[in-house]
Amino acid sequence: MIRIGVIVAHNSLQDVLPIQEKLKERCELTFFTYRKLSEIKPLYLENYIFFDAIVMNGLAHLVLQSSQINYQIPTHYYMANERDFYKKLFHISRKYPNIDFSKVTFDFSGYTDLIKLEEIYAKDEEAHIIHLPITDNFYEDLLDKHIELNRSGKVELSITAFSNILNKLSEHGVTAELITASPQTIQEIFEKVIQEVRHKQLTESIIAIGKITSDALIPSKVENVNTEFNQILLHTTLLEYREKNHLSMIIQKQSVHFEIFTSQKELLTVTNNFSHDGLEQTLTESLPFPVTIGWGVGQSIDDARKKAHIANHEAQKQEKSSCIITENGQIIAPNTQEKMVLHIKEETPELQRLSEKLNISMLLMQKILSVIEKMNTNELSSDDIALHLGITIRSSNRILNELEEKGVAELIYKKHEKLRGRPKKFYKINFHKNEA
Repeated sequence: MIRIGVIVAHNSLQDVLPIQEKLKERCELTFFTYRKLSEIKPLYLENYIFFDAIVMNGLAHLVLQSSQINYQIPTHYYMANERDFYKKLFHISRKYPNIDFSKVTFDFSGYTDLIKLEEIYAKDEEAHIIHLPITDNFYEDLLDKHIELNRSGKVELSITAFSNILNKLSEHGVTAELITASPQTIQEIFEKVIQEVRHKQLTESIIAIGKITSDALIPSKVENVNTEFNQILLHTTLLEYREKNHLSMIIQKQSVHFEIFTSQKELLTVTNNFSHDGLEQTLTESLPFPVTIGWGVGQSIDDARKKAHIANHEAQKQEKSSCIITENGQIIAPNTQEKMVLHIKEETPELQRLSEKLNISMLLMQKILSVIEKMNTNELSSDDIALHLGITIRSSNRILNELEEKGVAELIYKKHEKLRGRPKKFYKINFHKNEA
């Protein structure tokens, strides 16, 4: 069941408690209350790791925002929305039929932009909005400000968003009304959170497979090398990495390579959101021989394994130590200054037919078509391909030479007005060129 932590002011707990009964079949709520604003940050930092999401009131969100807290899990806040705001104003206008809005003050403009004062006040009337810094004495300072405005005669009605001061305002003879998020608004926020957590859990459950290869693991591939010892050493290093980082991984030794079965969630942790492969770094630092890792992400084991195989081959071809193919077909090369991020086009019968006819790999065709689409031209230089695929000029020239040999790339020369010297080599690429 989804676990949600709720951070709320002590006096406002009764506003959000009813949601527990409504959602008891779908999520488990745990409430944390605060009396001072200084308690909010510790409440969040000490408890968020135990929950799938956190929900809080608007002021708590403001406090954490001012503390520059980076939310590590889905975190949302509730507050009076526009519907609640104007519904309350209508209620106030009925309750106080002779009200003069030029003598009404609001104290919640600091964390909402839904008050469009030009819609409430005439242009020649003065609006009173209380602006106060978020400090640990916020409630006391806010109370004093309301009392001061009331006793000065500038304000006859105080509208507050903070239940903590409502009773104290009445005790000091200040006419006050409370605007808070309605039960409907609060439930809408929780519904949104539940939906986001479910989507996150579904995404994180997607399968990820890693294929680890090395010449040092293949018998007789390298002379005078104990391949069995190397396999044991790699296996031991993988197990140690898994235990040290508390990861959920299944490690399987195949004939001449290793496979890692895990989830996309774990892979995102290992690769720091696909930007740096921590496992590859550990293996490079710990092993006396180089390895290549290909990661594949898919909805099924077969899909993920196929992508892992292609990613491993791609990494070897481009002389990179790690490569990832995501669920939507992006190829990403982490651990490089210039990241290779390419969207692989969907395999179609037409593309499959061309691949077989031209004897060109499907992946290579997909990559070139992606570059053509990105640049909006089929006239490409080796620099263009190297830049968009994140490979060396040498590798780029090798690709273009292969396409030229297959008869789908024609060498042309182009001289740009701003460039001096000899014209630059470009290749005009047309995979349909030799079709009848």
